[in-house]
Amino acid sequence: MKTRGIQNAINRLAGARRLGSASLMRTAEAEARHILTQAQAWMARTPAPPAGESDERYTPVALAVAELQQALEQYQA
Repeated sequence: MKTRGIQNAINRLAGARRLGSASLMRTAEAEARHILTQAQAWMARTPAPPAGESDERYTPVALAVAELQQALEQYQA
């Protein structure tokens, strides 16, 4: 999995919040939740690197997922 879709979801949430459109915000949140579900499923299927190590595939996705979760939490606030 690549992080591009996750980052796009984060950017859409931020853009919808800036514009203040309720319909854009609902759409951005729904898309972000879908991407989050897909990324979490991918992470569940993909072996994580050993503790204290990182790799080129899993680690960037895990970091992007954490950022998306934070963006969704801020959206809810």
